[in-house]
Amino acid sequence: MKKVKYLVYGAVSLLTLVTPACSDFLEEEPLDLKTDGQFWTSDTDAESAVNMVYYSGVPYLYGGRNTGWQPTRLMYNGLLSGLFTDDKKDGDFSANMETMNVTFQTVANEVGEIWREPYVSINRCNVIDKRLPEMVASGIISEERKNELLSQVYFFRAWSYFFLVKEFGCKDGEAQDGGNGGVPLVLEPYETTDPDVINQPRASITAVYQQIEKDLLAAIDYLPNKTFADNGCRVTKPAAQALLASVYLQWAGYPLQNTEMYEKAAKMAEAVINGTAGHTLETSDDSGENQMSAFNKVKNDKTSKEIIYAIEYEQSLNRDNPYINACLTNQATAWTEDDGSKVFATSVLANMYHASDYILDSYVEGDVRIKEKNFFFTTYTSATGKEFHCNQYDNWFWYEDYAMINSKGSSLNFPVFRLSEMYLIAAEALLKQSTPNAAKARSYVETVRKRAFTVNGVLNEGYSLPATITIDDVLTERLHELPLELKIWDDIRRNRLYPQLQSDNSLKWVDITTAQTYNKRDNKSFKENTHMLLWPIPLSAMERNPNLSQNPGY
Repeated sequence: MKKVKYLVYGAVSLLTLVTPACSDFLEEEPLDLKTDGQFWTSDTDAESAVNMVYYSGVPYLYGGRNTGWQPTRLMYNGLLSGLFTDDKKDGDFSANMETMNVTFQTVANEVGEIWREPYVSINRCNVIDKRLPEMVASGIISEERKNELLSQVYFFRAWSYFFLVKEFGCKDGEAQDGGNGGVPLVLEPYETTDPDVINQPRASITAVYQQIEKDLLAAIDYLPNKTFADNGCRVTKPAAQALLASVYLQWAGYPLQNTEMYEKAAKMAEAVINGTAGHTLETSDDSGENQMSAFNKVKNDKTSKEIIYAIEYEQSLNRDNPYINACLTNQATAWTEDDGSKVFATSVLANMYHASDYILDSYVEGDVRIKEKNFFFTTYTSATGKEFHCNQYDNWFWYEDYAMINSKGSSLNFPVFRLSEMYLIAAEALLKQSTPNAAKARSYVETVRKRAFTVNGVLNEGYSLPATITIDDVLTERLHELPLELKIWDDIRRNRLYPQLQSDNSLKWVDITTAQTYNKRDNKSFKENTHMLLWPIPLSAMERNPNLSQNPGY
């Protein structure tokens, strides 16, 4: 990676990511370290500051990991659920997930980063929020330009706070000191090291959600109403709406159970579905290995209009998608051609996010999503035509030929929001709002499910959907539609429901306190461990900030 310089206090990181065109990516171009007064003197400075936040905070955590052999930070929740496993088990973290040995000591390093990195991004956003109005007052940028840039900043600040409140937020009164259950709510830049200023206590969890909502509504007012690709792979109005729909849905569920938010979640998701930006669902022209299924288009086509927002990667610019290391088991590093040459040059390879059989077996025959080389794969044919067999279902959605053969980083983007998810958010919210609209909810699930069973315009005979759907149908569809997009733990957390595979291979979602939890040693379960639905506040953070109180159960 190229060297990145930044100021921690009083100024923003000076990483410049220029060129809004998607094809040119967000290129890194470090500037010399300047004083605060030297930096905020041009439109280029303002844009450089905003571009920097695209790869800090939650976007950073998508790729952050200890080593190439270990899961990325955002795989942690799926591993804790037991629905996904780390076959390599390199280091202590994955073992702790299997034994449910989660304390602030055992997960200190991993949890420390998922607490720290969002606040790094938040402080950068706060600096920009303060400096841009000053640049308007000085005549450096226009009011319109300020709003254009701040709308992006508010998106990322909201995203960081949403991540933090999901991972660490409990009900007010449930923290160990009986105080607030949110996270410190900081909206001004840290321009001092004075502990009385920077050591903020936990805010009310409702106040944190309200600030997230405020930021996203402000962003929606000014962001362009375009698709992700048409906007140069930058934040759009539909992206902010999609994030806010997710926020409302989580806000409505546990731990707050503010059920009034279900109606807001449905309306915001429908604003994307019915919007005029141009988002559409991909269709499957063929389910074979020509990669023209809807899900291969989403994977391979950076201009796909189904993608609402994605983490953008480009190997040629040293922005590598790290999920290439998790697409196959290590067995594949030993595959050789008939002449003895290795099929893949890469040596760091492990299926560290392996979907369990409980997920794989629950797909219905005829569903394109479980067919070979859509989300998963079991065979690989090399350039010479030699066929190799995986020893399990591996992750095709993260696989890229060029990267594997040449031992390079992958350039595949990582989808954060897709249009199909908006249909499923709307369906869940419509089922759970005070006056349910089951018929409309069913129509949204039907749209997603029919797409998954349709090839070349023909609906597979295996397709079915009950006349009246339940939350089981919606959550199962989410799991089948988004298996490798790291959504499962949020679904479990807000509903307190856990999937159980039935004798007919359907999934029944039951109370997590009574569920049989998969892939845990010694029959461990969440029955006595519901506190693990949240991570502990890291000890390092509590040592630095004595005003923090620990989450319940830790």
